[in-house]
Amino acid sequence: MERDEALSIIYQVQQQHPDLTASGFSNERHARGHSLDPKAVGLCIEWLLRHDALERRKTINTRRTSYSWKHIVERHFDTYIANGDFICAALYLKYKMKKQSLNAYFNIKELKNALR
Repeated sequence: MERDEALSIIYQVQQQHPDLTASGFSNERHARGHSLDPKAVGLCIEWLLRHDALERRKTINTRRTSYSWKHIVERHFDTYIANGDFICAALYLKYKMKKQSLNAYFNIKELKNALR
């Protein structure tokens, strides 16, 4: 994904979710201002599109938060991914979301082969 395209995606998502930071959703304990990484957002979108080729859950998956999913993406690409980068990608791809403090739950289906 080109950097300009990823920056546009980040802008679109943050217009809808201005409390989204690199750490996740901001609250009083976590300062805002950390930027989302366009390259990391692009990698998350790539992973989610591969994963999404199967099917999405109809309901929110509360077994894994965005923080847990971001670690799976990190292992897949062998690079650092911030929690907010993963959240941004999932929101851009129109996953259903439920906020959980800094994290979020999504309707991402767990499949053993897709978790690599």
